Parts: sequence; C-alpha cells; structure tokens
Amino acid sequence: MTFKSLVAASALAAILAVPAFAQPPGGGGGGGRPQMTPEERAAAFDKADADKNGKLSLAEFKTTLGERAAGMADDQIKGFMDRRDTDKDGTLSKAEYTAPPPQRPAQ
Repeated sequence: MTFKSLVAASALAAILAVPAFAQPPGGGGGGGRPQMTPEERAAAFDKADADKNGKLSLAEFKTTLGERAAGMADDQIKGFMDRRDTDKDGTLSKAEYTAPPPQRPAQ
C-alpha cells in the first residue's frame, strides 16, 4: 500500500466515523435518547392532557414517559414532575412541561 492510498484510506475512515460522534437532534442529554423539540413536547402535552384542563396530573405526566415509566417507581416519577412544577401546585401547565428541562441538583 502506498503512502497516498494509506492517507486516503485514513481520511475516508475519519469521514465515515464523524456521524457516530455527532449529537442526536435536540442536543442530546437524554441518556442516549434524543430530546424532543418544543413542538413535540407541546403535542405530547396535548395528547396526555386527558381531561383537557390544561394541566397534567401525575397520572397524565406518567403517560408522557411511555415505556420509560415501566421501570420507575412512582416517587421517582413524582420527583421528575416536581422539578418542573415551578408554581408547586402539584400539576404541570403546558408552559412548565414544554420549558427546557431543569438542571439536576448537585449531589
């Protein structure tokens, strides 16, 4: 193998590897899952708001988690909800639900 073909093969390998290191849409940060866009979050809120009162109860919020909720305890799910519940009324408004996720508290 000549030096030129070795350089060309290395460059090709690097180009093909770039997508593997790219972040998923939405900036990532979701434990391997792409984060939803604001529009997708709004649609998920509307779908989960079963009683159409403009707020998500704990049960309604749990439905937005889908299969992820199956392996989680209710108090863990409530903790996720409580971090988003900025007015501390026990429910999530559409604004609270669609806002960027809050940072986790330092441990």
